[in-house]
Amino acid sequence: MTISRREFIRSSTAAAAAMSIQPFSLNATTNSPVVSKISDDRFDPWIEVDPTALLHNISEVRRLTKGRPILAVIKNNAYGLGLSLAAKILERLPEIHGFAVVKLEAAIVLREAGIKKPIHLMARFPQSAAKDIANQNIQPSIIDEDALEFINPMAKIFGGSVPAQVYLDTGMSRMGISYRRAMPLLKKIANNGKVSFQGVFMGFTEEPDFDKEQLKRFLSIVNKSNKAGIQLGTLHAASSSAVFDFPDAHLDMVRPGMALYGGYPNDPEKQSQLGTLKSTINFKARVVRVEKLRKGDSVSYGRNYIADKPTWVATVPVGHTDGFPRKAVEGAKVLIGNKTYPVIGAVSASHSIVEVGNKKSVQVGDIVTLIGSGAPEVNPNWISAKTGASVYDLFMHLNPSLPRVLI
Repeated sequence: MTISRREFIRSSTAAAAAMSIQPFSLNATTNSPVVSKISDDRFDPWIEVDPTALLHNISEVRRLTKGRPILAVIKNNAYGLGLSLAAKILERLPEIHGFAVVKLEAAIVLREAGIKKPIHLMARFPQSAAKDIANQNIQPSIIDEDALEFINPMAKIFGGSVPAQVYLDTGMSRMGISYRRAMPLLKKIANNGKVSFQGVFMGFTEEPDFDKEQLKRFLSIVNKSNKAGIQLGTLHAASSSAVFDFPDAHLDMVRPGMALYGGYPNDPEKQSQLGTLKSTINFKARVVRVEKLRKGDSVSYGRNYIADKPTWVATVPVGHTDGFPRKAVEGAKVLIGNKTYPVIGAVSASHSIVEVGNKKSVQVGDIVTLIGSGAPEVNPNWISAKTGASVYDLFMHLNPSLPRVLI
């Protein structure tokens, strides 16, 4: 069973890799340690980031959206890739207009990493941070009636109008100005003269019929604003789901996240017919133990696996704290050499065990790919479909303290 983006958002109660560290710092947030090389004798897990896969996915998004510019959503540690690492790859590309984040700390980290393209903060922030946001040239979102309380002090720093975007709530009921109350506020802000509207955006519920109604509401506000002489700027509404399934929502610019990194947002079987995505990550470790079980021997907690004949098994030092899902035992496989092996027993905090078979075909030190490329069975979309683990979990729950290496 495949877990869609919508179902993931509804059911997830865990923070998706929101906290992380910079190399040699315990105080920074929303970043990951980046290394130039993984040592040949490392057993503990690491994550390889593949820029060619990222370029391929961007090309597919551009093809599907007829060349629309991309506002790259880079929230939740860039969906597991590592915030600064992913941003530095993406910033070089003319297809990327800029970046969208949902945490103030992430926006600051990007600027401190040297990112120059526009950074859009799609979230509320404290008034005490308004000056820092202005100093870092970060575009805030207008999301409520109190907008002028942070706009006025920011305008002094910008030395003129504040470049900002309007967040409309057209039925998601999560964030933004309700479309029912939007026009009076937009007129008030326009009359204030201290905002330069850079764009207006919304989020879909990803219920196809209601999405059409949401888009209608969104465009109605845009049309009313135009008639009132208020130019709101670039229109964007399409996240990864709408990139594939709702062309009418592509508007002036698209705002994908997951699709850029290789995950189909809702229906892999259907959406893969429209565009092919490649995994941008390879989640790897090395085998730390190989052992032969006798008939009747069991594996891991709960004795969920009991050998019915002599069988070789291998231990991989990767567990659910690293981001490998507990549901992996429900059908996931890992790649060792050129062969895949099923995950068995239980995924514990720091270890997973795979069934090797009646021959000792793996050795201590062999490289294991748990999520990534190299075989269809380790592709994150395949794992999601096979086990029921959300593809969003597979990317965003990768432990941000693990080293990332560019390949």
